Amino acid sequence: MESSSKGRLTQVTQLWNLLDDLAESDPESYKKFIQQQLKEGKELCAAPEPQLCLQSRILAAEKDQVKKDQLIRMAMKCIEEKFQFTLSHSYSIAKFRIKGSIERMKQNLMGMQADPTDLREKMRNELTLEQISSTLSNPDHFQLLLPKGEVSSKKRCLIEEISSTEIQVEMKEPTYELKIVADQKEKPQKIEIKVELPGINSVSLCDLSVSEDDLLIEVSEKYRLHLNLPESVDTEMTTAKFIKEKATLIITMPLV
Repeated sequence: MESSSKGRLTQVTQLWNLLDDLAESDPESYKKFIQQQLKEGKELCAAPEPQLCLQSRILAAEKDQVKKDQLIRMAMKCIEEKFQFTLSHSYSIAKFRIKGSIERMKQNLMGMQADPTDLREKMRNELTLEQISSTLSNPDHFQLLLPKGEVSSKKRCLIEEISSTEIQVEMKEPTYELKIVADQKEKPQKIEIKVELPGINSVSLCDLSVSEDDLLIEVSEKYRLHLNLPESVDTEMTTAKFIKEKATLIITMPLV
């Protein structure tokens, strides 16, 4: 085990030295090489995205979780055979209705994914070791990067750090308050939602979408709030106002 670790360390040192030489002899090729590695790594470690949505229903209610799981997997198998493609048999049961625009459904489905940070880190480590082994086992690859006569004997550290130009902004869920307003006879009349949006000073930055049973607010790539409403509402009579002094959005939705 110790000799294997030393051998790997030697290989890594050789790789860094070769990259040092490339950076000194041909900075442009070095920059392209690093950018290509960053691009490929980003694509490989990216979270999966839903590409299509198939809806099916179990006609008979099944409370037994084992039988329910069997029915779901049978449905997956049927879909695979009918449409001639492969599905992942790992699934989650959505707590919201699949509806609205394609982009909205995609955002809701992606919101169900677990945090891929650990997976990305693991894949990044595996990718690095794989690249090192592959590169060192193919001397022709180095000959393409470092033609003879252009390799400097100097071993100064010239590795520069190149950051990604694309930074994904994580949208936060704002603080909100939802209440059902009733009349004197305690009959529910409307739903009021107050949403606090610190740092927002204009209603033009707010994008509001309301359906009969859910609500979606997206604000200037800073905030995102998706709520399933407790009662069906009248979308045509729904109103919203923004209080600039308090940076608060108030939505009033009469019940159907």
